[in-house]
Amino acid sequence: MVSFLIMYKYMENLSEPLSEQAKIQIQEEIKPKKEKYSILEVLVVLSAISIVVVLAFLAINPGKQGAEARNSQRRADVSYILSQVVANSRSREGISNIIPINDQCVSFGNEICKIGPYDCRDYVDLSFLNAPNSEDVVQIPTDPLYISANGTGYYIVQDGAGGLTVCSPYAERSEEITFTKYLY
Repeated sequence: MVSFLIMYKYMENLSEPLSEQAKIQIQEEIKPKKEKYSILEVLVVLSAISIVVVLAFLAINPGKQGAEARNSQRRADVSYILSQVVANSRSREGISNIIPINDQCVSFGNEICKIGPYDCRDYVDLSFLNAPNSEDVVQIPTDPLYISANGTGYYIVQDGAGGLTVCSPYAERSEEITFTKYLY
């Protein structure tokens, strides 16, 4: 239909044949013209793509997910340490005097020492959890990001009235991880 209209435009008299120039002009008008994108259209597309990428990154947020995973590990570690110390304290019918009495969990001398051949001066040595003739060996976990030669990054105190508290001061995203258990 389009080609017929274009041909009709150049034909002044239907009885005369088309001239060569008219034929060339018809062929040029019939050829599809290639559209070029304007700079504005390109910028709009790039802006839309960048907005989608930013929103996807905010939704995924690997830093936040990593911090939450490490905090979950810290909660599990603090719970494990507290349950091991409580079980030992119940079997001994009292809290070990190695655990310092303090009203603040995070204080000098309250950090738990790693079990093994470590220098536990100025640390709380929980090696008493491993009975000499027992097959059960208690391993004290360490904080996922805390690096220390002797310390675990976890702290333990008792309140002197039967309460045990284990805390993780290196929790991320302003989260406080502290578990307390009262024995008597």
